[in-house]
Amino acid sequence: MADVLRLGFVGVGMAVTRIFSEKPGITKLPYIKITGAADPRSHALEVFKKEFNAETYNNIEDLCKSPNVDAVYIVTPPEMHAEHTLIAAKNGKHVIVEK
Repeated sequence: MADVLRLGFVGVGMAVTRIFSEKPGITKLPYIKITGAADPRSHALEVFKKEFNAETYNNIEDLCKSPNVDAVYIVTPPEMHAEHTLIAAKNGKHVIVEK
């Protein structure tokens, strides 16, 4: 088992800001490394990449193909959760999804 879980985010909007600001913040946990994000908005990805030095993708499929991502945290609108969960699972990724 790896010492660090490499985590990618699907959707980097306002919900991610909330997740990052919760105490203790996920970004401060020593056993989690933020390694990627997928979002169709290029500006949001640019900000994410600068902050986390992480891979960024315009779609979930490419994020889930990355060998540098062990699990994905799905932070997209609820109506997209099922589809995104299935894509991640089909690519062998662990999934965190709220709702």
